[in-house]
Amino acid sequence: MKIRNSVKAIIIQDNKLLVTKLEDEDGIYYLLPGGGQEAGEKMHDTVIRECMEETGYIVEVQGLMFIRECFLVAGTHRVEMMFRCQIIGETQRTIMDQNQLGIEWIDMDRIEDKPLFPAELRTRIKLSHVNVEQPIYLGEMQ
Repeated sequence: MKIRNSVKAIIIQDNKLLVTKLEDEDGIYYLLPGGGQEAGEKMHDTVIRECMEETGYIVEVQGLMFIRECFLVAGTHRVEMMFRCQIIGETQRTIMDQNQLGIEWIDMDRIEDKPLFPAELRTRIKLSHVNVEQPIYLGEMQ
């Protein structure tokens, strides 16, 4: 089994969460901006690179919020670190993910109604946003 590190950005501004908007055969869904860590790349650098590529925003990494892991059908064990980030600038979006339609800002008051994957993450982000302490390690989420 292959182990793959992945990082994600949690960017909340004006009570809205920045997500990437994607579409597949099941319809529209959202993911946090981010992606796989390259060999020799620090996690903070991965978050910054992935945000620029997928959203066009330059971010400052502020701290680790959550860790989750998942076991993919293709035999990969993915460990995902989610960092709180703040937008500090803009650039041109360079590389969107496969099936990515663009980006969207989700109102935090309606986050639980949106197709953000994984579903359990919606509640964790919302509770953290209103200062309800959450565990950092989330385990495997559906």
